[in-house]
Amino acid sequence: DPADKDVLLYGCGEGNEAPSLLSRGAASVRGFDISEAEIKRACATALANGYANRVEFKVADAHHTPYPDDSFDLIVGSAILHHLDLDVALGEIRRLLRSGGRAVFLEPLAHNPLLRLGRAITPAARTPDEHPFTTADWVLCQSHFSAFAHREVELLSIAFIPFNLLLTRKWQRVLARRIVSLDDWLIASWPWMGRYARTTFITLQ
Repeated sequence: DPADKDVLLYGCGEGNEAPSLLSRGAASVRGFDISEAEIKRACATALANGYANRVEFKVADAHHTPYPDDSFDLIVGSAILHHLDLDVALGEIRRLLRSGGRAVFLEPLAHNPLLRLGRAITPAARTPDEHPFTTADWVLCQSHFSAFAHREVELLSIAFIPFNLLLTRKWQRVLARRIVSLDDWLIASWPWMGRYARTTFITLQ
């Protein structure tokens, strides 16, 4: 819930999440990315859509951001931490969060053998710095944030990814809804299976 919060988009890319955060009541939205081209697009989109005076985007390094200590109530990011030195990034996130603040990230997981095979045969689609999350990374998160939590999603759906090439969008959604319910039941019943999911939501407090 971003209402009345100062929000940081950590590795914002083109800043696509900003309009939603603003519409849901964020007090301010700032974002940074290492890519100057992405930041230019984020600023241009904000200007074109009339919210440029409510956001701030800048080029910055995720390991050493330009913001003062205790600047944000909420920090959010998607598929960014697995490109970073996680220990350094977690320290930076802790520095930026205010007391009682929260950081939420969605990151890929490393343990599923099908995904590992897919990464091995598509090296051109990866960058050399990628390090999908492992259970050891969860332990590292816990060492920085005592109120750390994680929730895994997309377990059985991994095997159904090829069906996206065959099904219409409507039937993709129908199939996805059924699989999500089954995934939630499986992981709740056998938590150890979560490590074999495709992605993990992590919450740092």
